[in-house]
Amino acid sequence: MLEAPPKDAAVKRWSLAPVLRRWFAQVRAWHSALHRHLRPTPIVVMVADPVQRASLEFEMRCALRRLERVLGPATFASMTVVVQHSIHLEHAVAGCTHLGQLADGSPFALVRLALTLHGRDLTINEVLAVLAEQCIGLAVQQAGGMSVVVPVEWTSATTSPDSQPPPTRDPLAASHNGHLPLPSHSHP
Repeated sequence: MLEAPPKDAAVKRWSLAPVLRRWFAQVRAWHSALHRHLRPTPIVVMVADPVQRASLEFEMRCALRRLERVLGPATFASMTVVVQHSIHLEHAVAGCTHLGQLADGSPFALVRLALTLHGRDLTINEVLAVLAEQCIGLAVQQAGGMSVVVPVEWTSATTSPDSQPPPTRDPLAASHNGHLPLPSHSHP
């Protein structure tokens, strides 16, 4: 003979709802992460040397992943990064962002990064700093701030040939009473 299910069976079935909601949310997050991994932000490096091109693309991709953790994936959804020798707008800049809309009305951002500025090669750290500035500006603009083209200018500190570098302290020199020794100054 068949027995009727206990009255608390419905309660047990509905108690799975929060667990299932969390599980589906996690699956959606994994799917989103996999989609971003399979379709990362496009990076175009306009350099003839294939080794340098691969190295720059690797550094840019790593930096974009780090920035995405801080700024969120929405900033990078419609962004493309172009790394090129130099950028000339009204004057030479280390980087800029072009914002626009595609024919279907969806927004896009084109981040341009220069490898040289005023005849000086930028270090990878300087290029990554410009990339960070452009991504931060884009995130602020998408959050409701105002930004159209954000140029980044670099000024190099020039030292006169007569200036002497500051004296450096010998890290192995003895210190007295836990204090650093006084630096010695030489006068010509």
